Amino acid sequence: MVGSAPMRHERGMQPAGDRAESQPSPRDAQQLRRAVGPGPDRQVRPGVEAVAVRQADGLLAGAAANKFVFFSGALALQQPRSVQRILGERSILELVGADHRRVRGALSEFLRPEMLRSYVGKIDGEVRRHVEENWAGGRDAVVTVLPLMKRLTFDVIASLLFGLDGGCGGGARRDALAGEFERMMEGMLAVPVDLPFTAFRRSVAAGDRARRMVAEILRERAAALARGEATRGSDLIACLLSLRDDRGERLLSDEEIVDTAMVALVAGHDTSSILMTFMIRHLATDQTTLASMDLTKMKLTWRVAQETLRTVPPILGNFRKALEDVEFDGYVIPKGWQVFWVASVTHMDGSIFPDPSRFDPSRFESQSSSASAAPPCSFVAFGGGPRICPGIEFARIETLVTMHHLVRRFRWKLCGKEDTFARDPMPTPRDGLPIQIEHI
Repeated sequence: MVGSAPMRHERGMQPAGDRAESQPSPRDAQQLRRAVGPGPDRQVRPGVEAVAVRQADGLLAGAAANKFVFFSGALALQQPRSVQRILGERSILELVGADHRRVRGALSEFLRPEMLRSYVGKIDGEVRRHVEENWAGGRDAVVTVLPLMKRLTFDVIASLLFGLDGGCGGGARRDALAGEFERMMEGMLAVPVDLPFTAFRRSVAAGDRARRMVAEILRERAAALARGEATRGSDLIACLLSLRDDRGERLLSDEEIVDTAMVALVAGHDTSSILMTFMIRHLATDQTTLASMDLTKMKLTWRVAQETLRTVPPILGNFRKALEDVEFDGYVIPKGWQVFWVASVTHMDGSIFPDPSRFDPSRFESQSSSASAAPPCSFVAFGGGPRICPGIEFARIETLVTMHHLVRRFRWKLCGKEDTFARDPMPTPRDGLPIQIEHI
């Protein structure tokens, strides 16, 4: 099922009114995958993309389909088994119903606007240090953007989540956590075969070591709170430890806090680093936009970020699982089927975003205007519905601060002859995006 045009009915996806089987047979799934399309990221016709996704029984795209996926209570988020094992069974990604609302509400406390304003100084300090150490070298220096952005976003998020800064011993501890985190991410989406020497086994082991480090920080922060040496606003761990329910008891268990911190570490690191890398990639060949971005034009900078997210969404999409037979657009999705929603299909739909291949930040100027705004659930780089990313405003602040320092001090050009990227599963520019920088 792609956009508003459902796939042809064969046996599995049945029109409403027909009898829907409760479980898809192997033949049903094979037929549906054949109907979905011939291969990964294959363009079938303008505005419609078909993706053959391993283990997916159906694919949904388009604003109406996105709304259905995000808000339907009959579809549950379905993470790969490798993600479940590495990030924990009590993470916000796995919880549903009241437990999900409770943990999401706790995380939202840390991300309230007044809290975010207090983090700007920490973010700015980390960005200044990073630029001085990694970008401000000799004239016409060459840097590789993606690994630098990954380390910057990790340092920022480690400072805010765990209070690990670059001084007073925090630097060595942060470096150790960064190493385990990098090894954990390498097998995050690997085939979950738990055998020696597999990427999954290495990732699980690194994730377990990282979790033990986070658990140790949790115990230290609990003791500091008890002694009055830390406050609710010190970092995420202190914030979550401080929350109480109506009976005065801890709102989250230790396991839930560790799992929540692990998810926040992944979410606050990967997507932001990809976003800023691809902003730099585009601006290398768009000097007009680059010259227009400065501290007084933060709205323009964020529109550039939004347009980057539209054209190269860090998250291709994700899975939902049908908890019961559910109907969409006249077709029944049987209970037990997995559905994969895809962001890029909607983002490149010319009926929603005219001339979708053109990079045009101005298209986001009108998003507050009812006359010209894109329909709801059209721009879905952050997801949507009850599970929309709670860190949107944090990502905006981090991006604006970082890009301000880079744009104010440097101009750059691409070094590679081929300006290409691949998805694995996130978009990765060729060779990590080496650029030659020039001090202004």
